[in-house]
Amino acid sequence: MREVIVLAKAAQVNLADQDIDDWYAFLNTLSPQGKTSMLQDIEAGRKTEVEIFGGKMVELGKTHAIPTPVNQTVLRIIQVLERDSG
Repeated sequence: MREVIVLAKAAQVNLADQDIDDWYAFLNTLSPQGKTSMLQDIEAGRKTEVEIFGGKMVELGKTHAIPTPVNQTVLRIIQVLERDSG
């Protein structure tokens, strides 16, 4: 999320550290037994939306010369999971 905030500032998108705090407050209200749509897709052998989210962050990082190691790693992991579950 911190990588996204840095990229947002570079792209003049109105996101700030407070948005991370707000997101954590929301996440803490969710059931621990819940599953994200991306996990549900992987379990069902479907293609996820990782390219739309993580892929875009990696692309924007390259465009703005901002490192995105966390997003790159998560993107690769999910791509491998997709490949192996399909």
